[in-house]
Amino acid sequence: MKTLIYFSRQNILISTIMLICLFLDNINFAQTSEKKALLVGIGKYPESGGWASLSSANDLKIVKSSLINQGFKEENIITISDEQGTKKNILEALGLTWMDKLKKSDIAYFHFSGHGQQIADADGDGDEVDGYDECIVPFDSPKKYVPGVYEGQNLITDDELRHSFAKIRKKLGSTGNLIVVLDACHSGTGTRGNPLARGTTEVMASESFVQKNNQKVTQKENNKINDADQNESTIAPMVAFFGSSQSQLNYEMTNDQGEHFGSLSYSFSKYLSQLKPNESYRGMFDKIKVEMGNIAPLQQPQAEGALDMEVMNGKALANAAYFKTTTISANREVTINAGYLHGVFEGSKIGFFAPETRDISSAKPYATGEVIKALPSSSKVKMDSEFDEDQIKTAWVYVTEKSFGKILVPMQISILDPNLSSEIKAGLSKYPFIELDGINPKLNLVDNPDQTPNSKSLLLRTSEGFDLVKIKIQDGKVDFYAMIKCIKNFAQGMFLRKLELEGTSLNLSLEILKVVKKEGEKGVTLVPFTPDETGTVKIKIDDIIQVRVKNNGLKPAYFSLIDIFPNNDFRIILPDSNNTPEEMKILPEQELTLPSQWTIGEPLGAEIFKLIATDKPLDLKNAFGTRGSVNQSPFEKLFSDTYGDEFYKTRGSNPVSLGSSDINIFTTSFLIVK
Repeated sequence: MKTLIYFSRQNILISTIMLICLFLDNINFAQTSEKKALLVGIGKYPESGGWASLSSANDLKIVKSSLINQGFKEENIITISDEQGTKKNILEALGLTWMDKLKKSDIAYFHFSGHGQQIADADGDGDEVDGYDECIVPFDSPKKYVPGVYEGQNLITDDELRHSFAKIRKKLGSTGNLIVVLDACHSGTGTRGNPLARGTTEVMASESFVQKNNQKVTQKENNKINDADQNESTIAPMVAFFGSSQSQLNYEMTNDQGEHFGSLSYSFSKYLSQLKPNESYRGMFDKIKVEMGNIAPLQQPQAEGALDMEVMNGKALANAAYFKTTTISANREVTINAGYLHGVFEGSKIGFFAPETRDISSAKPYATGEVIKALPSSSKVKMDSEFDEDQIKTAWVYVTEKSFGKILVPMQISILDPNLSSEIKAGLSKYPFIELDGINPKLNLVDNPDQTPNSKSLLLRTSEGFDLVKIKIQDGKVDFYAMIKCIKNFAQGMFLRKLELEGTSLNLSLEILKVVKKEGEKGVTLVPFTPDETGTVKIKIDDIIQVRVKNNGLKPAYFSLIDIFPNNDFRIILPDSNNTPEEMKILPEQELTLPSQWTIGEPLGAEIFKLIATDKPLDLKNAFGTRGSVNQSPFEKLFSDTYGDEFYKTRGSNPVSLGSSDINIFTTSFLIVK
């Protein structure tokens, strides 16, 4: 019996040692997991190739900055740019250089910024419904198809990318993660266009192939760079983000600093920098869709893969609630670790508080200052007064008054009469919120093709092709009043699109419901819209909708709802004529399905709902006529100020700020289709 007990204890001891070793091995395994990236950006293609230059260098700058904030070490980020980005070098990096650095359980990130193009599906394997492979364009791939000379052999197809990613996923194993971001035109399966486009509608194929292929079905929605043939339980989960669908061009955007970026590169970097704890790729993509609906409404971003898993397999770093001081210069300017990717713009007011300060509403800061220069992930702050350096170095830094950047409308004059063009430019130059002859214009003034000798007019048109207003020309004089009024309304729509605020204790959400009337039955059924396989909610013309509001916050809230159309026109749809602002109240954990119904109409494109929650009743309709009433809330005053004529004559190009107030804005986007 004693011997048996002895062996039992010995076995227990051995088992315990084995468990400890396994536990320690797992700890070591977790510690050795690293984050590694391969960034490819081609902006300066050879002139002989026929491609326009892009701002891909700027893309790599902000992507790299956001990755470093996410714990990627600089030595673990490989960058390939411009002439280095040949087909041979890119594929060698994917299959050898970068592949050799990866190991089991690593987080791997691949980014491509450049042109995209479609090519005839040479495999003929039926994997492309539209008959074309989508390709990224290396440095050494010309634009034109020349039979027998150049037929696209230097393009990198989605098939080639898929095979490379399959090998990488196998090496990373089931505990790793592969993230792919393709910011190029036609990237919706594996591409970038008045604003500058990243790619071309000119396919790499013979005329006979194009004509024959046009007789087939040419619409395909899903992306195809995931290799579904592998055993998903033994390889790394993968998620991929695309700048546009396979049939679309992908446009560049311009930020308040005048820098140009790929729209997906900017949006992805922004929300990677503002990541929330335990956020999923799907939640991140929802924000990217809204952002791209603001800056590039012509294109439809897409995503595929393991969207419901946590970002970076749960190893992502959540955005801190406060910022920190990084340096103090000799001239006493302070640099903080937050920039425009974090929503910190020039003009923002900054407070430096004692460590562990979590509620700044009643706390007194050590010192205050204002942002004078915002970079992607850092900002320079000019201090308001003398300060104690030791205090500032350890302080918790908060934005006490948020700036939303400048209200600026880039505009192009494209009319034939040079004298009239000069007169219009001189008139518009008086308004600081209008930027003439910018690279990526949002508005274009053109000759009206339907005008007659007796009725001359111009058209004010958006870059997406929406005609906003017909401007009359009487006795050689342009109706400046109508033009400026329309540009001003467009500017406020732009401003509302990018307006983001996060309340401390207010948190409302919105769900759009389709009203379904069943034939032969009384009443209706409300059905939530389901996103398609690309993650996009599509609502058809003449669909009838209602909305459901839920209070996820800690205290009661009042709410308003703004509808921003694809052409940047907007309307306040709640409160409506049946409700007062005081009635638009919702309690914590309460859910309200509102009785108001709306029928969806044109224009087609990306539409946005903004649900604005405040701790006091909000009357935005009243703001149209008050011009700064003393009883207005800070948000009502902001709204009325940005609607008034005086603002656009004097302060239009200056940063727009909002004082500290408990306001939360929930934004959702959807696509209006026929």
